[in-house]
Amino acid sequence: MKKRMISFIAGLAVISTGCTSVPSTSHPPVESPAPAVGTAKESAKAVEVRVSWYGDANRNKVYNDTFDIIQKKMPDIKLVREFAAAGDYWTKLNTQVAGGNAPDMMVFTLDNLYDFAKRGQLADLQPFVDQGIIHLGDFNPAIVNSGKVDGKLYTVSQGNSILGTYYNKEMFKKAGLNEPDLNWTWDDFSAAMIAIHKTLGKDVWGSEDLAGTNNIFQTFLKQKNKDLYKEDGSLGFEKSDMIEWFTLWDNMRQQGGIAPADVSAEYKGKNEVESILASGKVAVSMSASNRLKLFQTVMKDELGMVRVPSVKGGTPFDLLAGVYMGVYTKSKVAKETARIIDAFANDAEAAKAFGLLYGPVGSSKVMKELDPTLDPMMKKINEYQVTVSKNVLPTVSYPAGSNAVNKLLGTENDAVAFKQKTVAQAVDDFFAEAQKILKK
Repeated sequence: MKKRMISFIAGLAVISTGCTSVPSTSHPPVESPAPAVGTAKESAKAVEVRVSWYGDANRNKVYNDTFDIIQKKMPDIKLVREFAAAGDYWTKLNTQVAGGNAPDMMVFTLDNLYDFAKRGQLADLQPFVDQGIIHLGDFNPAIVNSGKVDGKLYTVSQGNSILGTYYNKEMFKKAGLNEPDLNWTWDDFSAAMIAIHKTLGKDVWGSEDLAGTNNIFQTFLKQKNKDLYKEDGSLGFEKSDMIEWFTLWDNMRQQGGIAPADVSAEYKGKNEVESILASGKVAVSMSASNRLKLFQTVMKDELGMVRVPSVKGGTPFDLLAGVYMGVYTKSKVAKETARIIDAFANDAEAAKAFGLLYGPVGSSKVMKELDPTLDPMMKKINEYQVTVSKNVLPTVSYPAGSNAVNKLLGTENDAVAFKQKTVAQAVDDFFAEAQKILKK
């Protein structure tokens, strides 16, 4: 068991750069500055470093606990902490970047990382590695490379996971369905979701509506040997691919296989506690594997996890997800910020406080130290990741403007869901607008 827990990191050695990640949940924004730990004399000499992160109240506590440990070990630095919900975080960060006043340390999912890096907002971290400030010697090269954009190291991982499907075991049992396995297809998924609605009643649906989620769509495309984008920054798929995708979900929608538009809108952006899955309205959702523990904590029914469904006869593919730390390109305390990133990545005590919030960390040494402390749920998550990691393949890094394009996917799916557009109209409009965005 222990070897399998640790081997997830080794199993990613075949992965190259350019994997995407899954958006976090939303929660009312909170600012959480914390006083520096140390004497008044130490604090007076301390260099202020602004560190930022996003998430919900639970994540906020985890980050603060972790930074408390780092702060105690670095009395010459005063951490100024900034926290916001996921949606508010990106809005605020874009405003700060536009004003030249972004935090020194920022965190990113990979899709946001690509956009900020290609806009020149992140510092190259390789000089800090070369100077021995950031230590990546026992990091798996695949994890290091996943934080690169166009060959430059802009970020260091806080944790990585793999996209998965969560399902409510009790609801599958009540619907008289066998639990899904790792080999299920999109056809299997569709049939099961429709059956759940027909069996369990009008106010229960099979799955959350995920047609507008870029990570899930990208998985579907990779199974067809395509991608969201090409190396030249243009779209990596055809209209026919998107029509097939939207039609799959719209057919389920019309038969109760996924939540209807108004219900989906009600739960959009909710955190785990308030999510449509935890509410019992649906039996299935898809997200990064590390979030299984967060959902299970707030749910009575047991959750299982399998791969995202596959295209029948297609290429096996599972998507790497993660959260990464970067340094603002205009930071005046970049060296001190790099020290904080190193502590976050390599200090075992800090890692224990962080608790593999976003999945296994990059350092094999830290993972070995953490292994005896893992709870059963985290071991279950790691077992899943070990099993499917062989199917994690390279993806093309997102171009500048990709955030707007990824949001557009959700906008056009909503238009179909609310019957404002046909699938064909939504796809035509998506391509027209996306191509304009990517040409800017």
